Amino acid sequence: MFGKKQPEPPSQSQSMSGVTATGGVIQQGQAGRDFQQSQSGKLETQQEITNTDVVKQLELLEIAVKAATLTQDEKDELLDYLRPAKREAAKEGVNKDMVGQYLKPVNETLKTMKDTTEAGKSLWKTGQEVFGAIAPWLGVAAKLIGM
Repeated sequence: MFGKKQPEPPSQSQSMSGVTATGGVIQQGQAGRDFQQSQSGKLETQQEITNTDVVKQLELLEIAVKAATLTQDEKDELLDYLRPAKREAAKEGVNKDMVGQYLKPVNETLKTMKDTTEAGKSLWKTGQEVFGAIAPWLGVAAKLIGM
């Protein structure tokens, strides 16, 4: 009281910037000396996807279409849109909107097939995995394929 000066608490600060968390938990805390914090959760970092990665994903879908037990006309319809999407994605100055426009009828056809055939259900699942993988690369154009 007289002549004794109370110690000042240490100054503390925390900041986070440039953090992308997908399906995870981020928790920050700040307190005095007796503070304890525990955290659990899954943090996934989103890696930058390249044109080459997109082409590889579209090739996987192309292989699945060729292997599916569909009529040749159904396969040709899907491949008629899938191949130009793959060619555009491989270009140096890629037009992502164009890729999305080519993939839109592929997605619509797969939707129809999933309700009508067993092979369509499996192909739909593969298509959704591929579209989900390339959606970050497509950016705004991903809306064209319903992602």
